[in-house]
Amino acid sequence: MTTGRNMGGVLDRNQEQIIENAIRDEKRVTIFLKNGVPMRGRVLGHDAYTIFMQTDKNQALIYKHSITSMYPIRIWPKPRKEP
Repeated sequence: MTTGRNMGGVLDRNQEQIIENAIRDEKRVTIFLKNGVPMRGRVLGHDAYTIFMQTDKNQALIYKHSITSMYPIRIWPKPRKEP
């Protein structure tokens, strides 16, 4: 995620692609905030300054400048038990 320093630059286009892919594919993501709090859920929408997401408990509006990183939630398959 970028700050307002590079508006319209390469980093902002990458940011937009990551967010748009999460919305299009309805993927669950983890967003880490500057205060260390992880937010997990689905991104419902975004604009130039905010991301709107649905968490397990409620909806959240997150300012982009407060985000440090964003990752897709990976669901690992359960290991098969040997007979």
